[in-house]
Amino acid sequence: MRFMFDWSKILQESPIEWLLEKSNPSVRYFTLRDLLAKPEDKNEVLATRKMIPDSSIVKKIMQNQKSQGYWEEPDNPYLPKYKSSYWTIMILSRLGLDRSNEKTANACEYIFRFQQAEGGFSSESPEKASKEYEYRHKKRRTLPPKKEFISSAVHDSQLTCLTGNMAAALIRLGYEDDHRVKNALQWLVRVQNKDGGWLCPYWKAHLRDKHACFMGTICPMEAFGETSIKNLTRDMKETVSRAAEFLLMHRLFKADHHNYGIINKSWLELSYPWFGYSILRGLDTVTKLGYSDDKRLQDAVDVLLQKRQNNGSWILENSPEGRMQTNIEKKGQPSKWITLIALRTLKRLTMS
Repeated sequence: MRFMFDWSKILQESPIEWLLEKSNPSVRYFTLRDLLAKPEDKNEVLATRKMIPDSSIVKKIMQNQKSQGYWEEPDNPYLPKYKSSYWTIMILSRLGLDRSNEKTANACEYIFRFQQAEGGFSSESPEKASKEYEYRHKKRRTLPPKKEFISSAVHDSQLTCLTGNMAAALIRLGYEDDHRVKNALQWLVRVQNKDGGWLCPYWKAHLRDKHACFMGTICPMEAFGETSIKNLTRDMKETVSRAAEFLLMHRLFKADHHNYGIINKSWLELSYPWFGYSILRGLDTVTKLGYSDDKRLQDAVDVLLQKRQNNGSWILENSPEGRMQTNIEKKGQPSKWITLIALRTLKRLTMS
């Protein structure tokens, strides 16, 4: 379909030169690759990517990494949120690093120890669950045998949002052909909800839920979006098709009943780095997966265009400032990352 905006005008007004500034080699690299369609083997692209490990943001992140490869606590990759190992690896993957960087590779290998045999990544570790058991035991609470308690806690904490985020990050970092990543993707296929989205399959809190979670859905979808066509099995393609329909039937942010009211106003905020759901992440993921010609995207596109500034940029409206190893950008200011992602999304829509 033809979307209601003039791409030529947007491109003329877009701050491409601003995005190409060498002070931010990560944004510069993705601008060259995604907006200007420069091949990866071009000297300019290669030279820019080589600059990324020495950028100020990456250096600040890496200076806090422990020698064993983790951040914060060795047995708790999930907490504190946005500072610990899981979240930091997600951020590094978005900055354009890969496993050729030794510190990045060490971090990835460390994190694989928290992946379960089924394929999902758990927010619990045996060590953390053991401490929880001892705490509850001291409170004289009725508990199952310790070994059973720990095993159940770790198993039940395999999360679809976490596994999707980690699979996507690991693929970006160069682990797409690793059997452990393939196992994670296969697990996501197996636990997909009947309505096409995802819920955390083992959480007791979700036993009565029937409607999939948007955060639990966008993360696996992004992982499949990062997967090359050669590695997408028939089951994966069918999984993606069902998931895309789940998001599209909701116009990415609206209830599929009650006159299509907005489900959650915070989803309209432009945030980065993203870990959960927002319309920009929805648009970026769905268009990357090839659903750029669906008219049900128009409502989300309209919201995105309304947020565009007169100079062609977009503002960073939300970010976990002060909760990451280092801030990526300043909230309330023009954002190179949001602008880059918005433009590449709009570019895909014009090519549909």
